[in-house]
Amino acid sequence: MLKIAVCDDNEEHISALRKMLDEWSENKPFAVIIYEYQSAESFLFSYPDKPCDIILLDIEMKNLNGMELAKKLRQSGDMLPIIFITGYSEYIGEGYDVEALHYLLKPVEKEKLFAVLDRYTKKHVPKNNIVLSCGDKNIHIDPGNIRYCEARGKKTEVHIPDENILICNSGINDLQKILWENFIFCHRSYLVNLRFIKSISKTEIEIDGGENIPLSRRLYKEVNERFIEFYTEGENK
Repeated sequence: MLKIAVCDDNEEHISALRKMLDEWSENKPFAVIIYEYQSAESFLFSYPDKPCDIILLDIEMKNLNGMELAKKLRQSGDMLPIIFITGYSEYIGEGYDVEALHYLLKPVEKEKLFAVLDRYTKKHVPKNNIVLSCGDKNIHIDPGNIRYCEARGKKTEVHIPDENILICNSGINDLQKILWENFIFCHRSYLVNLRFIKSISKTEIEIDGGENIPLSRRLYKEVNERFIEFYTEGENK
């Protein structure tokens, strides 16, 4: 679960940020809760009872502004990650004093906001189990245990250790949206977990345990690069 606070004294700005956050969180494998505040004072009043994991904080606010709020948090020893929202680039230097996570200039571009949140959650948000609809059952599963997925018409075979197979009611493209970033298409009908790849040839991938799945020539370069990156950068999920 990720709790995001949005603090801005402009209701239209809050609404726009909320819309972006709703879009960003739509297919995430964890729940996202959004708290809205129209002043720094209201945030400080609620924060002890409604703690958050990260805050999108407008700097130019009436009375107590965003930079002053950030300094109050730091003075109390609170290192809450802060993404400042501002229309003025001159604030960026001052932000080093409060160790801001990032600055976004108004009007906020959703691609830049998404990139900042993705980097943060990749490091700080635990990977939760997902729920797969299989037949008439809903099954909780750790995506880290999925070796690969194979399209079967409108359904998907989900291969897990010990040669077990789950038949998921979702198509492979829909399934890919809720899986972690270390899953990659190696063929239009196959989605493989990088952590289970033992070796790669031009036309096949060998999975730990000796099983082989097809590798599209068109996707060879991308898969090979991601495989090398996954292990050289220690991104073992």
